[in-house]
Amino acid sequence: MLADLVGEVFRPGGPLAAAMPGWEPRPGQLAMAVRVADAIDNDERLLVEAGTGTGKTLAYLVPAILSGRKVVVATGTKTLQDQIARIDLPRLCAALARPFTYAVMKGLSNYICLRRFDEHRRQLAFTMAGPDEMARIGSFISESETGDRADMPDLAEELPVWKDVVATPETRLGSRCAYFERCFVTGMRRRAVDAQLIVTNHHLFFADLALRARWPDAQVLPPYEVVIFDEAHQIEDVATEFFGLHVSSQRLFALARDVGRASVPPNSTMRASSAARRLQGATDALADALRARLPAPRPGLDEVRVSTPEGLWTADATSRYHEVDTVLEETATMFDRLGEEEPVLGGLGRRAAALRSDLGELVAANRRDQIRWLSASPRHLSLRASPIDVGPALRAAFDAHPGPLVFTSATLATGGSFEYVRDRLGIDDTAAEASFASPFRYHEQAMVYVATDLPDPKNDAFALAAAERAFELCQASRGRALLLFTSFRNLRLAEELFRKQVQFPVLVQGERPRHLLLDELRTRVGSVLLATQSFWEGVDVPGEALSLVVIDRLPFAVPDEPLTAARIDRIRDDGGDPFGAYQLPRAALALKQGFGRLIRTRRDRGVAALLDGRILRRPYGSALLASLPADCPRTETLADVMAFFA
Repeated sequence: MLADLVGEVFRPGGPLAAAMPGWEPRPGQLAMAVRVADAIDNDERLLVEAGTGTGKTLAYLVPAILSGRKVVVATGTKTLQDQIARIDLPRLCAALARPFTYAVMKGLSNYICLRRFDEHRRQLAFTMAGPDEMARIGSFISESETGDRADMPDLAEELPVWKDVVATPETRLGSRCAYFERCFVTGMRRRAVDAQLIVTNHHLFFADLALRARWPDAQVLPPYEVVIFDEAHQIEDVATEFFGLHVSSQRLFALARDVGRASVPPNSTMRASSAARRLQGATDALADALRARLPAPRPGLDEVRVSTPEGLWTADATSRYHEVDTVLEETATMFDRLGEEEPVLGGLGRRAAALRSDLGELVAANRRDQIRWLSASPRHLSLRASPIDVGPALRAAFDAHPGPLVFTSATLATGGSFEYVRDRLGIDDTAAEASFASPFRYHEQAMVYVATDLPDPKNDAFALAAAERAFELCQASRGRALLLFTSFRNLRLAEELFRKQVQFPVLVQGERPRHLLLDELRTRVGSVLLATQSFWEGVDVPGEALSLVVIDRLPFAVPDEPLTAARIDRIRDDGGDPFGAYQLPRAALALKQGFGRLIRTRRDRGVAALLDGRILRRPYGSALLASLPADCPRTETLADVMAFFA
């Protein structure tokens, strides 16, 4: 049986111990690996919560490999995807007697497009890239086997030229492209067809499902037998994106730019230039008409999000939409005809047609199962339609897969129950459950501090008081801290205070790429990193460099954010309790993730500080506290924190 093979690999002195210096047996890891092996053997669906430090990655990779079946591992972040592909699987290749092959699949935007690179190298006058940037990317192309951006770790995240040379679904030509055989995306897909194990991410997995939902014969991933979702708590948010619609001013401007640059026959040059100018102008006019109806952003926020019923679609906005629609229709017709001779130009026609179709659906009457909403920042405006409940779409997708499905994360259960994640993922009672506790000694390694003496978070005085308390805590920990905020407004206020004190090196989300901020937090011990939502999970800074995690407020989703509000209304309309069924368990999982940044190894020590005293004053607080390790000591006294660090 597969479970017996797995047990042999994980035994003391076994293959893992021999091949991985420093590896040590973990009872929870072995138990999880055996349970995953049984699920694969018996074609089960399985929900697995594995506490931080369990070693869940190896616990599902080993049975997946030893099963001999075609397995897709879908991760929530590219960071974990790269760790599995670059560290874990090469080690397992050395450790396991059974040979296996694996491949990495990412979204197209991670790969350089050879055709687009050559086009833009010939048109440097039209790009924002200098010759040095293009030469550097050209050198990378000549040396790389994958064309994956992750192989250029020093490439700035916001390098303007990247969007001009990257592969995209809208610009890919497939076998009609002259570069098809040398294409990095072609190579990625061929390796995946031949590999036993495919490492991808949730975004690509659900892009594949969304594509199949529209065109059953289409596919991104090759056929597979087993799916393992790591960081499965993220599935609902990712699936919501891919089972919805999205049109942005950025996407329209990109089409206008590419139409204007297109190498069309001389007799079509003026028409193409005119279409590009008209599309850009019509997009600007539509954005202005919609912005005119928007409320001012909340203090400290640049972005406004509102639901988009008919109130935003004034006569002026509707007229502007029809102008955009007309230009898109003419562009699609013109480039479809030009594409009969030149496939690249046909791609622009398909892009224009897809944009026209998506925009038309977004402007059409509401569907009961969707929420239409608009987000606007100073630079961009986006129209979206999202499923209010993505569970039914996920249920249909999972039911169409006859093989094993494994869902794992450090944060799946709330209050010891998997009910919330079952409901949100449409799994209902079709999956078994398993939980494996963290091996960490939280009673020795950590402390939870709750500030009960600060103003209520709804009080205007809270933000400054919380920033001052965070500074006191950082003095006790000598920096070495991650400060997690629920709003940019509170982050900016804390940043101002910390920079005035000049006591710690201050790192702030957004001032540099995420990986560089985390590298400095790891190496410049004593630094303090201030961040918001995207740093609440996926941050792995073991050792003394991260000894304090401060959470300013309980991480409840903003109730009037359009998608959250729509879900609350739907649960209420169906006779349910939106707070208990949705808002509270979602906050509990987020709090659990934030706490999980603190203790990453058996040698780590640190304090998790929560500056929101409602967790002890409100009836729902006990449910949130239950999401934290039960054996972790708790205090409300700052002196105890000082003593812990002393």
